[in-house]
Amino acid sequence: MNRVAALLVALVALHPASAGAQSASQQAAAEALFKQARDLMNAGHYAEACPKLAESQRLDPSAGTLLNLATCYEKNGQIASAWVTYKGAATAAQRANETDRARLARKKVADLEPTLPTMTIVVPAAADRPDLQVKRDGETVGRAEWGAAIPTDPGAHTVEATAPGRKTWQGQAQVTGPGAKASVEVPPLAEDVAAAPSSAPSALPTQAPTSPPPAAASPGSTQRTIGLVVAGVGVAGLVVGTVFGLSAKSKNDGATAHCGGDVCDATGIASLDDARRAATFSTIGFAAGGAALAGGLVLYLLAPRGPSTTGLTVTPGLTASGGELLLGGAWR
Repeated sequence: MNRVAALLVALVALHPASAGAQSASQQAAAEALFKQARDLMNAGHYAEACPKLAESQRLDPSAGTLLNLATCYEKNGQIASAWVTYKGAATAAQRANETDRARLARKKVADLEPTLPTMTIVVPAAADRPDLQVKRDGETVGRAEWGAAIPTDPGAHTVEATAPGRKTWQGQAQVTGPGAKASVEVPPLAEDVAAAPSSAPSALPTQAPTSPPPAAASPGSTQRTIGLVVAGVGVAGLVVGTVFGLSAKSKNDGATAHCGGDVCDATGIASLDDARRAATFSTIGFAAGGAALAGGLVLYLLAPRGPSTTGLTVTPGLTASGGELLLGGAWR
């Protein structure tokens, strides 16, 4: 064993009193844990000894306990933990004016640095997002650490990436030993379709759905409707005229058997009168129906294509010479 190592063993075997203001019970617990840890280290049980030394340091901090803890980490293969703990021990010893301990701690830091294993967490631009959170072994990894080679103890390390509305991703990196360089890349997180978007509180007040406004009537629809109605009346008038025309012909034919020249009996005279009345109604029907049909077609075909104001009156009537249909109104 060289001189530096021998001096280190002699120094870490000592456990000086702490300069802190810990209570007596804390100091007693720290002392008991320190002695148990030293016994475990002597027996080679470093994995059990290191947690006891860490708790002893928490209860009663001192440079001596830190040196023992750093040595325990180093013996247990936790190179990165040993390196950073030696650095802390050097600072604590320097503050306590323990120059020999400070020098030895700095020497151990320099010896371990070339053998430090590192792990790099890579977050490519495609995977980065403002709300992305990355954790290593359950601890949050700040953005400044992304892409940087961070000293890490050997072993398996879990990396987790999360973001609201995205599926959680987990990966693992294996740091094999001294000087190893591991890397793990976070992929773009897949959308979590099972996430309920309504679970997040809404920033806007809820507004009841409103009914859509009634559709405006198409331009000229009123006039076209009136045109169709008037045309329908015209068709009905033509039908009535046809029926009375056929009746007039039938009655006129029936009167022939009761008339001789210009002389007719009572039956013939009655048939001729009926024929004349039917002919009159037939004429009225054809006249009114034709006028209504023509007017309806005019109204329909000339209906405007923009918003319109329409007023229209349809007045059928009879005259001495037949029938008439009076149309009146205005539109634009």
